[in-house]
Formats: sequence, structure tokens, C-alpha cells
Amino acid sequence: MQKRITGIIIMCLAAILIIIFTLKIANAAQALSAVQIGEVVCIKRLIQGNDVIKIIRVQDPENPFVSIFFTTIDSGEFLAMADPSNTSIAARLTGDIPIDKNGKQIINQMPNMDIAHIRKSIGSKVMKIARFYDDQTNTLTYLVYTTKMLDGSLKHSLSVVPLGKPLAP
Repeated sequence: MQKRITGIIIMCLAAILIIIFTLKIANAAQALSAVQIGEVVCIKRLIQGNDVIKIIRVQDPENPFVSIFFTTIDSGEFLAMADPSNTSIAARLTGDIPIDKNGKQIINQMPNMDIAHIRKSIGSKVMKIARFYDDQTNTLTYLVYTTKMLDGSLKHSLSVVPLGKPLAP
């Protein structure tokens, strides 16, 4: 009887480890244009994996002339239930803003609350990038933030892309 219980416990632990490993592998930006452009090892471990800060670039899918660069931390601890939420963001104008036949800039001004997202835990913690437009200053604003169903500290960072003076009223 005890061998059977031990076997069940071992199978359950193996299943949990497989789930954790799968989530760690799949922890890339969930955006069509996500590209990892670099990484830095911050904490080296002999037995487990290293803690790594990854630099990711995504294009705004509705305003492809804007590139968004952000960082994410991947914990190398194999049994870590969540990766740290700290992040940084920088959005830049990296292409020409399209102009319509009347000389007006073509900008998608609608808020987009899910430009990219990364699952940061087995549970509910997710890092997301949202976009907002400020028509008074003609700027796109990008916010990276973490969500959590349970109590926790909110982590966020902001970047603004000035689009210059509108070419036509």
C-alpha cells in the first residue's frame, strides 16, 4: 500500500515538473512580431539554471512604425512558481508614419490593451503591454504592467512616442 502511495506521489511530482518545464519553455512574448534581441545572465547557479534578463522587441501591430523594447526576467530556478515582475520599456518611432491623400497622418488611435503578453507564473500573473493615444499632444503611450488575481505589488513602466505635429487638421 505504501509503495503504491509513493508511486502516485512520484507521478504527481513528475507531472508538476513537466508542467513547470513546459511553461518555462513557452515563456516567450505572445505577439506575432516578438524578437529577442539580447539577454544578460544576472545570477549564475551551479545546479539550477541562471536568472536571465531578456530584451524583447515587438512592433505595434496597428502602428507598425513604432517598435517597443522591453525587458523580462526569467528565473532559472527550476521549481520557481513565478518569474519576477520587474520590467522596463522603451517605445520608439522606427519607421515613417503613413500619410493619407489629404496629408493627414494615418495612426490607429484606439486603445489596445494586449499588444503583447507574457505569462510570469503557473497561476495568474501576466505581464502585458497596452497602448493609448493622446490627441492633444499627438503621442502614443505604451504601458507595460503585470496583472495578478491575488494581492501583490503592481509593477509598471511607461514610454511615450511623440509623433510630431499632425500634418493636416
